[in-house]
Amino acid sequence: MLDQAKSKKSQKSLSRSKARGSLWMWIIIGVVIISAAVGLFWWSQNQKPFSLVEGNPQLVVLIRSDRESVYQLRYDGRQPVNLQTLKVMLAGQVLHVDVRQVTMVHDDQEYVLAGDGSLPAGSELILEPGEEFDVHVNFRGQTLGGNYLYGFEIGYLAGERERTVRLVLDYDYAIIVE
Repeated sequence: MLDQAKSKKSQKSLSRSKARGSLWMWIIIGVVIISAAVGLFWWSQNQKPFSLVEGNPQLVVLIRSDRESVYQLRYDGRQPVNLQTLKVMLAGQVLHVDVRQVTMVHDDQEYVLAGDGSLPAGSELILEPGEEFDVHVNFRGQTLGGNYLYGFEIGYLAGERERTVRLVLDYDYAIIVE
């Protein structure tokens, strides 16, 4: 009889430990699924829709002179977009160059951007995924020194939503005024 009582107690404790083990297993599986969902969401939000394909890494501009540099960008998004604006971002404590003019070329069509970076009135620039376009930037040297092309701020319509992204090039593209 004593053996039966011990046997029942051990069976109860064994079933309790199985239940606890099963509970922990479900908790771990839940944490893994939630972590994967959060990681996938973060990755999809941080994917850059534009990338730099080619550009002049070091441009020399003479003081009080103009010099043009061409940068080739690619749209890496998943759906067609309507490009609205493109602004050139320069880095440096003192700006030694001015951006005189920005022209975008896509499918042999030139778009001279306004001072605020917008496309000319009435024009439309639709980019399909994987399409490339050129950005011609005309710099004017103002004072001796140098700046960096920090990147581009690109505004576009994706469906009905307006979006603005920054294509940051860090400090890989120098503009030196001599």
